[in-house]
Amino acid sequence: MRIFFAFITTLLFIQISFAQSDSLTKQKVDSLTKKLVLDSLHTYRFKKLRPYANIDSRNSFVPSNLTNLSGFQLGIIVNEYHTFGLGLYTLTKFSKSNSPLNAISEFNRFGYVNVFYEYFLLNRRYLEIDLPFEVGVGGFKANLRDTSATGISNISKWFVPLGAGVKFIVKPARWIGISSMIGYRYIPYKQNLLDYDGLYYSLGVWIDFRQIYRDIKYYGVQKKKYRRDVQNVLLN
Repeated sequence: MRIFFAFITTLLFIQISFAQSDSLTKQKVDSLTKKLVLDSLHTYRFKKLRPYANIDSRNSFVPSNLTNLSGFQLGIIVNEYHTFGLGLYTLTKFSKSNSPLNAISEFNRFGYVNVFYEYFLLNRRYLEIDLPFEVGVGGFKANLRDTSATGISNISKWFVPLGAGVKFIVKPARWIGISSMIGYRYIPYKQNLLDYDGLYYSLGVWIDFRQIYRDIKYYGVQKKKYRRDVQNVLLN
């Protein structure tokens, strides 16, 4: 009889020990899971301010008006809906060497700096729509063919470009997509030598480096560490 009670007591003790061990293991795993959730929330957290950069290329719809531009934008995104920044633009090499802008035979220098603002109109999983507006100041120097006399003279002028448009970003993946924009550029006072007004379009690749960084940090670092720590807890 004593042997029977001793056997039952031993079984109960072993069962309680396993239950305590399982409970401790579960607590450790739950703690690691909670830490992963907190880490992910911090990684994908909302930011009031974040940097913005864009390589921009704008092409004219009019074949005879070869005012194709290349530029670079740098700014800051505020509350995910408002982008403010500065842009720097110049004519592409093709436009400089082939542009038949009225009487101008060749540009020596062309460029402008603008202040731009983009409003974040729509953001869906696969589509984003932005509304860009801009105002700038620039100048150009060119060789002018004089039709009333022989020879070529130099000319230089300042201009103030204005612009507005609509930007569409199609995102088959969260971090990469196709960006397209259609806009209108305008000079308030007419420059007879600079046929700059008119519609333009832009087409390029959109890459969200922030999303790439966050996914690498979460899936490549935090989640791997979580799985490794959970495995160590289960093995011990």
